[in-house]
Amino acid sequence: MLFKRRDKETFWKKAKQMVWPQMGFRRLADYYKYRTIRINASEHSIAAGVAFGCLVSWTPTFGTHLLQCAAFAWITRTSLIAAFIGSAFGNFLTTPALMFIAYHAGKIILTFLGHEHLLVSHTIDTVTEETLETNNKIFLPTLIGGYAVGILTFPLYYYPTFYMVKAARAARRARIERKLHEEAVEVTGQVK
Repeated sequence: MLFKRRDKETFWKKAKQMVWPQMGFRRLADYYKYRTIRINASEHSIAAGVAFGCLVSWTPTFGTHLLQCAAFAWITRTSLIAAFIGSAFGNFLTTPALMFIAYHAGKIILTFLGHEHLLVSHTIDTVTEETLETNNKIFLPTLIGGYAVGILTFPLYYYPTFYMVKAARAARRARIERKLHEEAVEVTGQVK
């Protein structure tokens, strides 16, 4: 294989890299940014894919986020790779805050719609001792709130990604044209 490691990484080394990358979070973010820009798709497709990935990260359906990204990307004909990259928004650092906000947004929505009976009226200590029905009273508001907040924040992910990809591609085109012009001047000897 062309880029295979000489010494295979152990399971624990890979797990550590997933939690705390050796290259640092800034470099990892830059890596994902460049990977997103270089995806072979339109600016709209990439931006919508990233936004769908971030939208899915708001939901408490862990383990199905990539499946949901794939479904949204397939239905809307957006970039699947960009959706997978966007789903990285829901990582171990952001998930507690996302679930807290989603749960409280779901509580507000259910209360507004008159479905207070679907909410938990106990403390968190008794919730862990209660039945599956009580746990559903936590899951349902979080699911509803997660999709609601995800839909509301969709433009916050879409537009910055769209303009970032558009600007990066324009800069790359200008760089390539400038290089071609310099090579043409060098070959022909003309200065215009």
